Amino acid sequence: MDKVLDLVVSAILKYLPAMLANATPVFVRNGTPIDGGKYFIDGKRILGDGKTWEGLVIGLTFASIIGVAYYVFCEQVILLIYSIVLGLGALLGDIVAAFIKRRLGIPRGKPAPILDQINFILGSTFLAKFLRIDSAAGITITLAEFLLILIIASLLHVLTNFIAFKLGIKSVPW
Repeated sequence: MDKVLDLVVSAILKYLPAMLANATPVFVRNGTPIDGGKYFIDGKRILGDGKTWEGLVIGLTFASIIGVAYYVFCEQVILLIYSIVLGLGALLGDIVAAFIKRRLGIPRGKPAPILDQINFILGSTFLAKFLRIDSAAGITITLAEFLLILIIASLLHVLTNFIAFKLGIKSVPW
C-alpha cells in the first residue's frame, strides 16, 4: 500500500504545475481570443473564444506559483523552470485539442471524451521531454506515473467540471 501511495504522491507532485495551469483558465470571463476571432481554411474558427490570452497568463501564473513553492522547499531554480515548462505544455496541449475539436466540428464547450481529459498531460509531458527539462531538473517521469496521472487527471477532470458547473463557473457539467 505504501508503494502505491508513494507512486500517487510522486505523480501528482511531478504534474501539479500542469494540472493547475490547465484548471485555472476557466476563471477568465470574456478574455481576448488567442486566435483573434480568425477562421481556418476550413471556414471554422481556429480555436474559438474559449482559448484566451488572459487564460494563458493565469495558467502560467499558477504553474509559476507551484514552481516558486518547489524552489522555496528545494532551493533549485530548475524546478521553477520545470514548472513553467510543464504549465506551458499543458496549455499548449489544451490549445491543440481545441484546434482538433474545431476541425472535427465539435463546438466550444461540448465534450470530446478522452481528448478533453488527457490533452494537457500529453502536452506537458511532450514539452518537458522535448526540452529535456525533466532530465535537467533531475526528474524521471516513469511510465507508471504517466499512466497513473492520466487516470487521476481524467477523474479530476470530471469532478472539477461538475463542481465548476454547480458553482456557476461553467455553463455545462463537462
